[in-house]
Amino acid sequence: MKKEQFIFLILAIVTTFSIVGIGISISLRSILVFSLSILLTTICCGIGFTLRKKRANQA
Repeated sequence: MKKEQFIFLILAIVTTFSIVGIGISISLRSILVFSLSILLTTICCGIGFTLRKKRANQA
C-alpha cells in the first residue's frame, strides 16, 4: 500500500469513528462529545478533500 493510500485509509477510519461518536453522544445526551465529534469529522473530511484535490492537480 502506498503512503498516500495509507493516509486516506487512516482519515477514513478516523472519520468513521467520529461519526459513530456522534451517534453515541446523541444517545448519551452529551453535548461535549457531540461537539468534539462534529469538529473531528469536519477536520478529517476537509483534510481528505484537500489532499485529494492536491493529488488530482499533480497528475
